[in-house]
Amino acid sequence: MRLRREHGITAAFGVGVVLAIIDLQWSYTLHYKLAQPDFYVYYLAAQLGRAHGWAAIYDPALFLPPVTAAVGKPLPYLNPPELAWLVTPLSFLAYPLAAWIWTGLLAAAFVFVWYLTAPGRRMVRLMHGLGAAVLLPVFVGVLFGQVSLIVVAAVALAWWLLSRGRPWLAGLALTALILKPQIAFLVPLALLVGGYGRVFLAWLVASVPLAAITLLATGIGVFQQMSRSLQTVSLVPGPIQSSLVRQLPPPLAALGIAAVLGASAFILWRCRGRDPSRPIAVGLIASVLVSPYVNFYDLSALVLAAWLILRTSPPLWHRLWLLVGVLTMQLMDYDRDALAAVTWHTPQLIWDAAWLGILLLTSYPATRAWLMRAEAHPHRAALPAAESGEAGPLG
Repeated sequence: MRLRREHGITAAFGVGVVLAIIDLQWSYTLHYKLAQPDFYVYYLAAQLGRAHGWAAIYDPALFLPPVTAAVGKPLPYLNPPELAWLVTPLSFLAYPLAAWIWTGLLAAAFVFVWYLTAPGRRMVRLMHGLGAAVLLPVFVGVLFGQVSLIVVAAVALAWWLLSRGRPWLAGLALTALILKPQIAFLVPLALLVGGYGRVFLAWLVASVPLAAITLLATGIGVFQQMSRSLQTVSLVPGPIQSSLVRQLPPPLAALGIAAVLGASAFILWRCRGRDPSRPIAVGLIASVLVSPYVNFYDLSALVLAAWLILRTSPPLWHRLWLLVGVLTMQLMDYDRDALAAVTWHTPQLIWDAAWLGILLLTSYPATRAWLMRAEAHPHRAALPAAESGEAGPLG
């Protein structure tokens, strides 16, 4: 029987149902006293900041007791104060109402990302949206009230603006990275290396004053307070960090980071000045790999990276590798004690690194052309020497 698009849509719908069931089963393992625990951290920071000053929200002696009493676990506030400022209007409301409004904002951010960047048409786009919505990092990001999706939405907006020839506005959109820098902090630099200097310049000009305002509001002592908070909660079960720094011994992590940055720079140089989809995707992947603090719900950034790469029409085997990522993300656990000594973050780390390797491999025009021919005509895929300098299309 010949496979048709209808069969693919049916299969995607079935997989989505299975992922949704897994999400629901996973949510039963949570042990928090209130819904949206991470949003409560932002909410409490906004309230304490208004009452005691913005430096106080990083003081573990002041912040951790009330958050522990309300949430059931000591969750420190580790974001820049701009996030607390963003949540300040909601901090005047009762928490249940504020949490529902915040959930609506996160859902709207996800729909915004889907609307701007999801590939395909009609039912294909719809299946992309439904499938991504039940992917564990996205589901948990909304369930916990994580700001990650808003940052991802800002990156998606920057891509959309840049694709329409508005680099200065794209750079301004990227200033939203300050809300949670670690999940996409290499995107502006990736765009600079990829030939979009005006985006980087606009981001830099807007971000430097924001950083100055942050230091004026909190003082430099905030770094010592954050270190004390991290030491206080270091033994508390919680998210397992899924980056090279946290999953590998220091020497191997340093080598891995150097390899990631080198490979990323080469990919970006090869696609310099072309479609911005690949530079932004590479910036997201590299950020997730080298960041010292990335929770598994922050991997929602990879959904955007996948959609941008899919828009470049990669070969079938590349698309199948993206489907493997659905499996590795869905197998990740939240609590260190949930599966005893078994950690499912290593497969995800391998998948991230291998995806970057695939992008590196396909950055060579001749190799890319050979792989595409091999997929279309497996018995006629020999690579002529004359094609070694061929300039093929991106993707």
